[in-house]
Amino acid sequence: MTLRARLLAPITVIVAAAALVGCSATPEPTTGPSIPPGITAPPPTAPATPEVEIPSELPAEIAGVDTSEWQQIGVPSGTATFRIPADWSVREAEGGVDLLRADGQRQLLYRESPDTGDGSCVNADGVAVAWRTAILDRQDVELAGAPGTAFGAAGLLLGDQWIVSVGLRPAADAQSPRCPIVNAFDSSTGTISFGSETVVTGAGEAAAWQVASLEAGQAYLSDPEFATIRAILMSLELLA
Repeated sequence: MTLRARLLAPITVIVAAAALVGCSATPEPTTGPSIPPGITAPPPTAPATPEVEIPSELPAEIAGVDTSEWQQIGVPSGTATFRIPADWSVREAEGGVDLLRADGQRQLLYRESPDTGDGSCVNADGVAVAWRTAILDRQDVELAGAPGTAFGAAGLLLGDQWIVSVGLRPAADAQSPRCPIVNAFDSSTGTISFGSETVVTGAGEAAAWQVASLEAGQAYLSDPEFATIRAILMSLELLA
């Protein structure tokens, strides 16, 4: 879609020349319109910047969700794109972007070459705790440059806190989630994390993914927001 620039027509103000008394020098000719006292000249109007079309090979419907009115977002590095609803937004972050819901709450993140931890299963304080996992949903993803990737949703119990995790992961990990859950996969462009968190702990901005129980996490699958988030994650395309 191209935005049309609106140009303002210049207005010429004609001012009569006044005779100079007691001066024999010929006045310098003016090269531009003069502005009467008390009138401020309007600032120059910059031409509108056209929107950049971001290509996509995916259909409008993704995982049962119509995304035809969604935004197509390109990441800062230029190596990937994905879709978000019209009322969502993104903000740049180190290594990628954060995906914000309409109310400004971060729901997802995209990171390139993220820190995926050392394989330890710990809580947000770095303390090893008892854990349990439960698979909630799994969908294969056809992602050029990253074969064998899937969307995975899981419940993770760290100590006494249940956390819902959603993200793109190797298909085997999505099928049998274990602690630590790492929402990251290897691709032709390097390691990429696209999900609720990279290493799931439910801390900081990811506290929005804490739930009261496994049953609450399972109930979330029927929430329209879950379908939206799954479609966002499955809309990822790698460009290099």
